[in-house]
Amino acid sequence: MGARIVKQRSLSGLFVALACLAACSGEAGEEVEAVGLRAETPLPARRGTVIVDGCVLDTWSRALLAQPATKRVVAEVVMLCLVPRESGEIGPRDLGARTALTGLVGDLRREGYTVELGIAFTDESGQRYDGAQTARWIRDPFFRGKLTSTIGTFADIADGIDIDLQRLPNESKADVSALVSELSAAVRPLKKLGLFAPPSVTRPSDLPGGEAFETARLAPLVDRVRVMTLDYSENGPGPTIDAGWAVDAVRLARREVDGRAAVDVAVPLYGIDFGPRGLRPTTWFEAVAIASSGRLPIERGPTGSPFVRYARDGEAHVLWFDDAISTARALGGWTYEVLPADVGVVFYGLGAEEPTLFAELAARTL
Repeated sequence: MGARIVKQRSLSGLFVALACLAACSGEAGEEVEAVGLRAETPLPARRGTVIVDGCVLDTWSRALLAQPATKRVVAEVVMLCLVPRESGEIGPRDLGARTALTGLVGDLRREGYTVELGIAFTDESGQRYDGAQTARWIRDPFFRGKLTSTIGTFADIADGIDIDLQRLPNESKADVSALVSELSAAVRPLKKLGLFAPPSVTRPSDLPGGEAFETARLAPLVDRVRVMTLDYSENGPGPTIDAGWAVDAVRLARREVDGRAAVDVAVPLYGIDFGPRGLRPTTWFEAVAIASSGRLPIERGPTGSPFVRYARDGEAHVLWFDDAISTARALGGWTYEVLPADVGVVFYGLGAEEPTLFAELAARTL
């Protein structure tokens, strides 16, 4: 979860992608119709949020967010770009970077979006810290105090703050609760506070570190719990999300929250390339370019997510990603009977999506 997305936008890539889509659209349409989700099937309207993994938006994403169709699906932008340091101070510390971020937040708010800034525990290159280091930091009362005393500088320019804690051991339970409590006191009620939560489906949690998050205890301290139903297939090639598993995770979170905070379900905009050297985040553009250049078929798994099998330098890869068809299939399956209307949707990884995604979702949204 939270892998940084390398954007690969180019005109040549666009033409390759469109050519591949034209070649593959028939097969995809037949499969979706076979499960009862035809192209005209309405999608339930939900509060939409996009996650930007960083402090900047390229011109492509800026133009996308300016489109009326996107605004029909998306109401909020979260810039996941606030980076704590060992001292507890929060970056970006450079005045120019802060000024640019303030300007971008202002532009997005003038476009009609709510904008929140997210705290992510990464190094200067954007690589996620391991959970042990994050756990050591948040265990320190001085670190927590410094972080919460400086968060107001960023809360002042946005509508709220989100916190993204990953890979923590179960033993961090008390420290997570202390940090969220202190942030809540510093941010609310003037601003909103959101929490990225692991997608546990059982208690005790079925996830490593899932017990570090006492959702029932944290719910009164935050305004929104974003259940990060992503990276479903981390242990082997497969889809980034399973819609049924996501429902189970959200239902558990809603029971624990018990109406004291709003709850979101997350869907991926990025893909994952599974190779012998590990996992690598990818974009829709790269996936369809690989398929087109190698004249390879785009297959679809049981959940509707597309994937491409290919070889590079003699090594076998399977690249799973999502497109408008698979995303609409998941959203269409989440009727109000399955997930109540007050459950929002988080689109994670703006910039990695199929270019027509939000326009197609808008056209089908109730």
